[in-house]
Amino acid sequence: MTTGEKIYTCRKQAGMTQEELAERLGVSRQAVSKWEQDGAFPETKQIMELCKLFHISADELLFGTEKASAVEPSLKKDGEEERDRAPEAGPSPEEDGRGKTWGVIDHGSALHFEYISKRRILGMPLVHVNFGLGAYRAHGFFSFGIFAAGIFSAGIFAAGVLSAGIFSLGLLAFGSFVLGGLAFGSIAAGLAAFGGVAFGILAMGGVAVGQFAVGGVAVGQFAVGDWAQGYLAIGKSHAGGEHAFLIPDMLGALEEFLAEDLPEWISSFLSALAHILS
Repeated sequence: MTTGEKIYTCRKQAGMTQEELAERLGVSRQAVSKWEQDGAFPETKQIMELCKLFHISADELLFGTEKASAVEPSLKKDGEEERDRAPEAGPSPEEDGRGKTWGVIDHGSALHFEYISKRRILGMPLVHVNFGLGAYRAHGFFSFGIFAAGIFSAGIFAAGVLSAGIFSLGLLAFGSFVLGGLAFGSIAAGLAAFGGVAFGILAMGGVAVGQFAVGGVAVGQFAVGDWAQGYLAIGKSHAGGEHAFLIPDMLGALEEFLAEDLPEWISSFLSALAHILS
């Protein structure tokens, strides 16, 4: 059995996908795929991690030989501690928690906590929590960590359908720096963006830039704000553009323009904003 075949067999026995193994080792899924096809060879550090993860010796991983525990006792040094045990005896204290693919994972550090649920959805753990001092990643249906990716994710760096983090990416995203379909943040960009600085088709914020921009400073095709600049600009202290209206002085002229030149739903939306601004 080649090294690649051994890695593939151990991974399958552990119930892990190539992506999950890659995340545990800090490499790409393509790297794991190349190892399993014997198209590349793992580095020394990765070999050590694979041995710990799968509870096998380096000899068994690299050469297909038996574990060190199979060596005749007489060949071991006097006083050498027996570290390899039969599977039914369970892992040694040094290996406690390693190689587990679900449950609380003991990394031997009070500054690193990881939990992986046994239940899976779409090949992902239902819940994956991975916090610690380092680039630890969480990947699950519900994921929580420094780097979190999943359907519902929360972390410093978060990506998912619903995501929350300092840096957040998602269909519905919340955070300080946000990119999403519907984005809420200090700096937000999306189809609809709400924040201190907002960029989007519909942008609302202290500074808003978009097709429909509403804010203290608004720039867009249709801009409404204290300071507005656009094709149609509705402003309180400044309005500049092809069609510019200062509110409330030019509210009547604005109403006439909206009724004559724009679709009804746009007219109603901008009229309501103008009355709020006045």
